[in-house]
Amino acid sequence: MNENPHNLPFGLRRRLMAVFLTIILSFSILNAFNLLWVNAYFREFSIRQTQQTNLQEIISNLRKSQAALSNYSRSSNPAYLEGNDSRKYLIEKMIKEEISDAVPKSEIYYSLTDLYRMFITLCEIEEKLFQEVKNGTSTIYLRERGNELVRISDYIIEDLQLVVEHYMKELSEYYNQFSKKMVLMNYLSFSLLMLATFFAIFTARRFVLSVSIPVHQLALQLVRFGEGDLETRVGAIKGKDEIAVLGQSFDRMAGRIRELITDIQKKAGIEQHLVEQKLARQEAERLLKEAELAHLHAQINPHFLFNTLNILSSLSLIEEAPRTSEIVTNLSDLLRYSLRKGPGLVQLKEEVDVIRSYMRIQSFRFGEKISYEEKISDDIPNIPVPGMILQPLAENAVKHGLEAIERPGKITLEILKAGNSVEIVIQDNGVGISDKALSLLKDDSIHTNSLGIRNVQRRLKLHYGKEVLFISRRSEGGTLCRITLDI
Repeated sequence: MNENPHNLPFGLRRRLMAVFLTIILSFSILNAFNLLWVNAYFREFSIRQTQQTNLQEIISNLRKSQAALSNYSRSSNPAYLEGNDSRKYLIEKMIKEEISDAVPKSEIYYSLTDLYRMFITLCEIEEKLFQEVKNGTSTIYLRERGNELVRISDYIIEDLQLVVEHYMKELSEYYNQFSKKMVLMNYLSFSLLMLATFFAIFTARRFVLSVSIPVHQLALQLVRFGEGDLETRVGAIKGKDEIAVLGQSFDRMAGRIRELITDIQKKAGIEQHLVEQKLARQEAERLLKEAELAHLHAQINPHFLFNTLNILSSLSLIEEAPRTSEIVTNLSDLLRYSLRKGPGLVQLKEEVDVIRSYMRIQSFRFGEKISYEEKISDDIPNIPVPGMILQPLAENAVKHGLEAIERPGKITLEILKAGNSVEIVIQDNGVGISDKALSLLKDDSIHTNSLGIRNVQRRLKLHYGKEVLFISRRSEGGTLCRITLDI
């Protein structure tokens, strides 16, 4: 949906207007129907009542004209005839109107037509009488003619009264029908009113629910979002009105906030990783400096060097050069390797050569008391490893594991390939490492300045980023050091 505020829908406004217009139109149509029906009946009633009034007015005018003619015939006084012409004109006009309003070829229509003819005859006789009066007719003839006109007027009045009675009868029947229909119409109007009311209630309830339920859902999700539930979503809201826009906008906003928080967490994790790398690098540099100082001050254990020199001295007195030369050569190789390589990366073969030189020197010192054995597979790749990681383990085995025992001791170096890794195992059959020493090796908070097992363990962990040196006590006696390196 378009997020431009000027293009937002007005569905809620249209629905609200549609609901109110529907309710208003329903009641308006009902009222209009009632008004039209009532007006139609009242108009018919009014027409019939007007007919009654007109006929009564015709009778009244005829009686006035009859009285005027009767008085004129007796006295021959023209004063009695004042207004008589206008009354005759009005009577004729009203009779014609009644004839035109009557149903053609009906009984009333024929009665009114006969009355009109009788009235015309009456007017003709009256005109003839007035003409004879002007010609000097006798008083007796005038009275006879006047009496005749009165009798004709009586006939007309009697017929008009019959018409009036007929209209009265029709009006009465019409009124009775109207009363019955009014009762029926009241029931019908009440039914339509109740139907319109129920329809209005149903429409209003449906509209209210269509608005209140999405608003309640939106408010509930906003409360959850405010309480920290960043995964909450409103979901799809039916319709295309403003509430649906609010729900979709909330979902997009929540998604964006969640993405921003995820990005911040990732950046924080990256920063934490960089800090850890920096600390690890500082720790490696510190250990490197410690190792360099240790190499400069005491690369070879003084006690070991002192004993070696004693051996050299003794052998030089007893023998002539061969064995002394071998010891000096091995010692020279060991010192040269330590001083040249330090703690940097070397080839695995060089580490094996160093431990061989060290163990040859120890064999001159201890004789048959300490033996050394190698088990190296032929398919071992010459991988780079940190320098001085095997000799300290062999030295630790001699010094702490084999010197204290009376029986023959043995150190075994085993290198084999296991899948995508190389395993280096150095084990002895000495007194075995103590539980206290094992716990100290697992405690990273304790630092040491020696080049022993702890130093080797920490340098390997810093280089490979994980623990690769595992030390344990053998069940049959002695210590086992296992180094697992990925190829």
